[in-house]
Amino acid sequence: MLKKLVVGTATAAIAGGMLLGSDAVSYVRTFGGNVREAVKSEISVEFELDRIRNEVDNLMPEIRKHMTIVAEQSVDVKDLDRELNEKEASLSQQKGAILVLRSDLESGRDKFTYRAVSYSRSEVEADLSQRFESFCTAEECVKRDHQILTAQRDTLRANQKKLDAMLSRKQDLIVKVAQLEARLKQVQAAETINSIEIDDTSLARVEKMIKEMNHSLDVRESVLETEGQVLGRIPVEEAAEPATGDIVGAIDSHFGLKAEGEVAEASDENAI
Repeated sequence: MLKKLVVGTATAAIAGGMLLGSDAVSYVRTFGGNVREAVKSEISVEFELDRIRNEVDNLMPEIRKHMTIVAEQSVDVKDLDRELNEKEASLSQQKGAILVLRSDLESGRDKFTYRAVSYSRSEVEADLSQRFESFCTAEECVKRDHQILTAQRDTLRANQKKLDAMLSRKQDLIVKVAQLEARLKQVQAAETINSIEIDDTSLARVEKMIKEMNHSLDVRESVLETEGQVLGRIPVEEAAEPATGDIVGAIDSHFGLKAEGEVAEASDENAI
């Protein structure tokens, strides 16, 4: 299967080179960039936020590894410091013994007694020489250990600062992720509100029903008022109709004319 894939890829590369010439690499690079952009544009913000959160969580193994290193170095520093204190205490005892033997030799005696045992001057001198040589060697070791302890403390201090910086940056990342989550929730809430659609048809139908109901009630109230005006009342408001036979009298009454002269004057005025 792998062989077929390699052969197919090589064949495609050769064919592309033959068809596109020296521009084949540029075409492939451009195509790859377009594909990456297309894939990236399809990734949701929620997915990107989850990916960032996972990346922050994945920092913990590295941080814990560094914490273990710092803890081990801290223990090493404490152990070396304790050993140096013990060595310095031993050196102090050896120095005291050397000074005692030196003081005894300065007395000029030939015999010396220590804890009920007698020693000659040459034996004391040989013992003092060995003690001093051993003291100088131990003293050099202590000096070297002090240098090592100083270097270890410097390294520990630097690693502690690095660890503190890593923890601080991780905490900052956690805060930034929380801020992104809050912004995403706000955007999602706004999108939910904007996506709500009200059915105007249903609202219009209900408004029409209310309008029709008001119209029906208006008609019924009008009918009741009309029935109240016509039925069961004495027609005292009705006036006698004027006689239709005396048309001249009706005209005179309408225009306020009493004699033929007034009619002629009115006609002349209208003519003017």
